Amino acid sequence: MEALSRWLQEATAQGVLKGVRVAHTSPILTHAIYADDLILMGDTSTAEVDAFVNIMHKFGYVSGLSINPIWSLMADEDKPWVKVCKAKYYPNVGYWRARNVTNVSKMWKQIMGERNFFENNVMWHIGDGSKVHALSQPWFQGWVVQEEGCRHDRLLRVKDLIDEDNGQWDMQKLNRLYQPHQVQQIIQGNNKPNMDDTLEDILIWQPAKSGKYTAKEGYNAIVQMQEGINAEQNLLWEGIWKNKIILPRIKIFLWRLINKGLPMAVHMHSRFPNFSPMCQRCYEENEFDMHCLFFCENSRQVWFASPLGLRVNELPLQIGEALKQIMEVLDDYGIQLFTATVWEVWKERNKAVIEHTVFKPTEVLKRVQAITTPITMDPIQTLPVQHIDEGQEVHDIYENEWQVVMDASWENNRAGCAYIVYDEGLLHSVGMHSELLNDPFMAEAKALQESINYMVEKIGVSHITRIQFFSDCNNLVQAVNNCDIEQLPSWRARGLVNDIIKMMEDMQLTATLHYAHRDAVQQAHVLANLARRKNMQLSGQLHWQLQQEEEIRDVIDARFFQRVQQAPP
Repeated sequence: MEALSRWLQEATAQGVLKGVRVAHTSPILTHAIYADDLILMGDTSTAEVDAFVNIMHKFGYVSGLSINPIWSLMADEDKPWVKVCKAKYYPNVGYWRARNVTNVSKMWKQIMGERNFFENNVMWHIGDGSKVHALSQPWFQGWVVQEEGCRHDRLLRVKDLIDEDNGQWDMQKLNRLYQPHQVQQIIQGNNKPNMDDTLEDILIWQPAKSGKYTAKEGYNAIVQMQEGINAEQNLLWEGIWKNKIILPRIKIFLWRLINKGLPMAVHMHSRFPNFSPMCQRCYEENEFDMHCLFFCENSRQVWFASPLGLRVNELPLQIGEALKQIMEVLDDYGIQLFTATVWEVWKERNKAVIEHTVFKPTEVLKRVQAITTPITMDPIQTLPVQHIDEGQEVHDIYENEWQVVMDASWENNRAGCAYIVYDEGLLHSVGMHSELLNDPFMAEAKALQESINYMVEKIGVSHITRIQFFSDCNNLVQAVNNCDIEQLPSWRARGLVNDIIKMMEDMQLTATLHYAHRDAVQQAHVLANLARRKNMQLSGQLHWQLQQEEEIRDVIDARFFQRVQQAPP
């Protein structure tokens, strides 16, 4: 701020800034700085305003700080200046569809110039869904600007997408308003409005863990966009280039794919507006890289029949993230098989589009088999832990109560969650599942939610009066016990933790949540890790699970529960 003050003083000395005088003999005043506030004072001429703007831009370039009215415009549409801008520049559409027009103010030019940057980093986190427009505001991963349809559709809020009878998504509305891959993102996301909730919709700055936007966070996002993304792409490409098992011609193809160098329909449309962005095979969606290689029905058939058994519905929408996520969990032969399949899908797509032939998944798989070399894979090593039978006693620290110990495992957006249930010191059941989640805190919260859901079902058939839940995530325990969702380490878990708090309150018994040391939840962690690695989905009675899953039987050791300790109050 000292540099800014000096530049303003220099401009005043040079006569560029006129400033103001409180008296005829008083010094010229051009600015006042107090704490984080800056007040500029000067003539109302265009030259004076331009001089202030140039100095502020210079300061912003050097410091990374800038004035960002766009955040205020997106976060609060009820402000008078926002209403004026809407009436003048985009009266009949949402801000994200506002067009660049001539003869506009410099402030509006700046707002429009920053729109693309903000579009990639902001998202509304849904509370009750009453504030956010369903079509004109970003509220789910993969949201893109699209036609808003009739006036009725433009007025729809997110809460209007919920079926009032069952509290679930209204699939008829979703399928009418959004493309199939967007519907999948909405269903898989954790951003469903709660009709009985008083939680407000809030605008989130996604790069920040707190979700709160500051000038510092904006500057960091710019640096990451200019350097970090390129560095991540370079790291991905470096891993591909050094992999000796990938064929050289496929490496070149992957390099073009990562750098948006393939003639996908959307890329051609951006250069030649008359070129249709629509997929020429299915005619259902625009052909971007992920649709072309994974989401199109023809491509899905290939991946379904492939030995990899890839679940394309769970893949991210960015091609770089998808390649990284898949290749990190594959061995050498799996990487060879995967990259060859991507390459052959692209070749078959070109043949179908250019030569107007029928896309043949069987031919793709035959060519993949011809250019790949099987490699013997090492078997999965089972953990050297003790065996346990159903009903084996544990050294319980509480008598005549139910205890539930849960934990989560998270890596590369894939989470595994597990819980172990004890009934008066006897091992009763285990549950475990795997899904895609954005961060490890979300995984911990999901593990708690799943364990509560299971116990709620048990309450209907069992005489349960008291349940103790144990987690090694202290932030989660404090948030639930204090009913505080404002200080979470992850903004994405805001709605989920709020649901957990309500579930705990609604249970018709005494249910408490305690912190447990990491060693005390080790067995649950092993199960969660197993669920993540093998994508297991199990819940129910222990006897059935022990018969079906030998690997689970090898993991459970009920005696660990004696090490559970409550955190000091």
